[in-house]
Amino acid sequence: MPATPGNPSNSGDHGASAGNATGESHGGAPSTGGGAGHANPALAAMFAERAIVTNRLMKSYAAALCGLIAIFVLFHWARWLSMRTERSLNRDKSSILGRPFVTVTRLIRNVLVRKVPGFKSAGHALLVLVYSAINLAIMLTNVDLSVMGNVAARFGWVAFGNLAFVIFLSLKNTPLAFLTAYSYERLNCLHQIAGYTMFVQLVLHASLYTSFFKSQGRLLSIFAEREQIAAIVAGFAFLSAILSATFLRRWWYELFYVVHIGSWITAIVCVGLHQPEFAKGLVVTVFAVSLWGSDRILRASRVLYYSINNEATLHPLPNGGTKIVMKKVPGRAEPGKHCFVWIPAIRRFETHPFTIHKSSPVEFTVKAHNGFTRDLHSYAVANPGAAVKASIDGPYGTFPDPMEFDKIVLIAGGGGATFTFGLAVNVLERMKDEAPKNIVFIWSVREHENLSWFKEQLETLKTHAHSPKVNVSLYVTRSPASPPHTHGHDARAARPTSIQSSEGEESPPLSPATDVGKTAPQLPVPQRQALAERDLEKEMEQVIETRVEHPVSDKDGAAATTTISQASHHPIKAGRPDVGFLIRDAVTTTPSNQRVLVAACGPDGLMRVVRDTTAKLIRGDGPGVELHCEQFGW
Repeated sequence: MPATPGNPSNSGDHGASAGNATGESHGGAPSTGGGAGHANPALAAMFAERAIVTNRLMKSYAAALCGLIAIFVLFHWARWLSMRTERSLNRDKSSILGRPFVTVTRLIRNVLVRKVPGFKSAGHALLVLVYSAINLAIMLTNVDLSVMGNVAARFGWVAFGNLAFVIFLSLKNTPLAFLTAYSYERLNCLHQIAGYTMFVQLVLHASLYTSFFKSQGRLLSIFAEREQIAAIVAGFAFLSAILSATFLRRWWYELFYVVHIGSWITAIVCVGLHQPEFAKGLVVTVFAVSLWGSDRILRASRVLYYSINNEATLHPLPNGGTKIVMKKVPGRAEPGKHCFVWIPAIRRFETHPFTIHKSSPVEFTVKAHNGFTRDLHSYAVANPGAAVKASIDGPYGTFPDPMEFDKIVLIAGGGGATFTFGLAVNVLERMKDEAPKNIVFIWSVREHENLSWFKEQLETLKTHAHSPKVNVSLYVTRSPASPPHTHGHDARAARPTSIQSSEGEESPPLSPATDVGKTAPQLPVPQRQALAERDLEKEMEQVIETRVEHPVSDKDGAAATTTISQASHHPIKAGRPDVGFLIRDAVTTTPSNQRVLVAACGPDGLMRVVRDTTAKLIRGDGPGVELHCEQFGW
């Protein structure tokens, strides 16, 4: 971290000669020169001027970051105004004042929503570009690049400023959720970018100062001081936090969390010891710790409050699923949002986030992977229907209100259905019979056993399936018995694609319609495809009903819960859906005076197709289209 009180201004030969002649001071006080040991007036003046420049630049940096946040806020409220204007235009066709505003905002979103390599969208890429440009401007403005100590100090202070920004973006209870409709998980990508940027600046700061003091023969004496030992420990602690986020997070989340938080606590304590003077650096450290500490206290208080007389009932589901039913309903709980669940019988000191798909009572459906979810499923299998002590923190998450739209297109892959089912049921419970709203529900699963995870939600959708309001399509990428005649699927809506499965693995598509031709060569291709789908639905119905009468053990060796015979009442197709075609069909068949919400949750491949297809459909002369991709960042 910074070893000097400020950064030098571009003071020409005077600053350079002073720095080269007497050396850089590390603790904030000017070093002495000459044999008398008195303070060097020229060096003292340089440090005073450098401190003034540093204070001004860091204030400018803080203002730039606030301006970046203000852009988010303005963009959010501009979109809110755009939606209100669209509804006003739909009611009053004679009004033309708001049409240019709506057209411009749609064109901007058409570009920003698109996927770009390395980023979730062009909007994310633009944000990172602006943030990087601000950092470069602050690092290289008004600094004498010919003196290594000057540049090292500047990198240190900018890293110090980024430290507070990184902590602000990590808050679960962030004020940006109310100001911009971006909750913490949607800000996580910027949190990661800011963390990497801060670490690079820290490495440059330490490397340049090390080289500077080594050239003066003062390296050993500098490293022996308490402040510099603390800086070295802080640097390695930040390195541990970065490595855990980069490599450990996807492999073993629980270990990543412990390492990441432990490294952060170690680093922030050492940063305070490295800059112990409040006016020069400790104020930033205290501010960052206060942000993080207040967020933790709020979360812990919420968990403690909802732990009183609360418990969770655990139900095992086929194919590694577990349903959690909470006794208490937290305030503002809404299907589609998520909460952090604490079950001390499984993990005493851990909370884990899951999406709400039913709010009364609060229910979560969890897919078993590794760590907590695997142990949770094993416990539920060994103790089906067991009630265990539990608590909850939340809810968190933001998404557009589906009641503001005429058509809602919900797309899910695998376990992503927890989000889309929540939105669908939420709409149906709030929607009046005469409300002109339509729901297009698309769910792709790998195994047909996964259909039983949401049997109640499918039953709710089934009651509306015969009305024009709900259109449900279920896709199973692996048929139950896999005979050749069950592999056919619709050439448009279920053609093989490269979309990943819910488990994140790339599996080969089912056999195309040519396999059907081997069993029914006398029929035209469209009829063969229709026959294959009917055979598949009959086969699934027989298999499901058989499993209801004779429950089988899941892969963990436990009895599977009763599966859903009603699933066969919905269209079931083999293979993977052509998501692009389905989205285009839903949007293009919507009148231009209506609004469409496209919401999706699933693997990255699915999200990429949804994002790019929807972006192309945001046009000035078409219906109003809103996109929400629920991609978790924890």
